Order: sequence, then structure tokens, then C-alpha cells
Amino acid sequence: MERLATQIRETVVAPGSLAIFWIGQAGFVYKSAAGTVVFVDPYISDFVARVLPDVGWGFKRITPCPITPEEVDADLVVSTHGHQDHLDQDALPVFLKNQRIRFVGAPDCADAYQALGVPSDRRTIIHQGETLTFGDVSLTGIYADHGPETPHALGIQLTFGDIKVWQVGDTAYRPAHWQGIYGAGIDVVTPPINGMYGNLNGIEAARLAGDAGAKVAIPCHFWTFAEHGGNPADFLNACTQYAPATKPVLMAHGECFVYRKG
Repeated sequence: MERLATQIRETVVAPGSLAIFWIGQAGFVYKSAAGTVVFVDPYISDFVARVLPDVGWGFKRITPCPITPEEVDADLVVSTHGHQDHLDQDALPVFLKNQRIRFVGAPDCADAYQALGVPSDRRTIIHQGETLTFGDVSLTGIYADHGPETPHALGIQLTFGDIKVWQVGDTAYRPAHWQGIYGAGIDVVTPPINGMYGNLNGIEAARLAGDAGAKVAIPCHFWTFAEHGGNPADFLNACTQYAPATKPVLMAHGECFVYRKG
């Protein structure tokens, strides 16, 4: 079977399209028509199991990651917040060896970047409402409510030309705070559906997709740990009621979905 890293590298993206790869948990890889590669929330080690071995049922990875830290080749690695399954502190030192990679994170990622030795010229903190541009991609910090213990958690809007993706990040359902992005013309939304630790469940994720008027919705944040829960069938069924104009796409780990604008 072709390695995912090879597929990412060799995929040629047509103008007006965006290649999207799911790597499990909340992690996605985006490749633009210009060849820009962005990893968002890649969790590809067993860091959580190592640092939280005795929580509940534990956080052993129960589904293999389709890519290794050594294989990651990206322009940007983005973390929506500093939790262990979004900022992978076992993988990041390996990423650092690739001088091409720059790091963008929410404010609570700053201490980890410092501790792990990410050079100041390779790291950028993004805040809610702020937009950063790197070549043909721009990133905008979007409101997220991941509870009082994680006040700096964000969603991220990624804009590739005229294609807009809302990587929702870890959050509860807070439509009153999302009116701006609901009117932004979102093409693809990637909501969590695990329904635990303050996150959206499948029904709430479908409501969000419908509220946003997204063309495509790709669920994430399920079936990596026994502790996390999440039922994609609930999400798919709820989309028929709450997001009838949205195409739900259920991806396998390592699968590529190409979104074409128009």
C-alpha cells in the first residue's frame, strides 16, 4: 500500500481544488493547488498514553496513525490549542528537524514551543480574530469554547484562494459566537463529534454544519482512544435533518478527499 507521505507529496491539486487528508483524531492535512501543505492538529505519536496512562480507560491509541513523525513534510504545522492530542510534544521535536516547517499555535501553545526549542523565527502565535498569511494560505483564529481550563483554544479558518475551511477545533456548541463565520461562505467544515470533554456531539456537529451553510462536512475526533467516544452514524443521520444542503463525508484514516469549488 502506498505510504500516505508519498501520496501527499505526489498528489497534484488542480486549480480551484483542495486535497484533504484525515490522519485520525482531529488531525487533517491540506494541500493547495500551489503545493502548500498544512498539517492541523496532527497527533501521530503515543504522547497522550505516555503522559496520561491512568485516566479512565486510558488513552492508548487504538487505531494506527497512517504517517510517522519522520515522514511529515509540511510548510505549516498548526495547533488549535495546547492539549496533548493537538500539540504532539513527542512528534514536534522530530518535525523540528525539517527546516521547512513553521509552527502556528493558539496562545496556550507558546510555553510548549519555548520548552521544546522551537526557534522564534519558526513559531507564530495566532489569536482569535487575527489573520495570518503564509504564501497562498491564510489562517484566521475563530472562537471556540473548550471550557474554563482551556480559555485560549481556537478554531481555525483556513483560506486557500477562494476555498474556505473551518477546522472547528475542540468546542461546545456556541452558535451565538459564530455568526460572523456563518456568513463567511464556508466550503468545508471539520467538527469534532466525540461529545465528551465539552466537545460537540454528532447532532450538534450536524447543526453547526447546517448553520454554517457548509458545502461539505467531515467529522473528526472519534475512535482514536476508547476514552473519547463519538458515533459517526449519529452525525451522518443528523445531517439529513439539520444540514440537508451539506454533503457529509466520512473519511478513513489516511484517505484523501478532493474538494472542488463550484
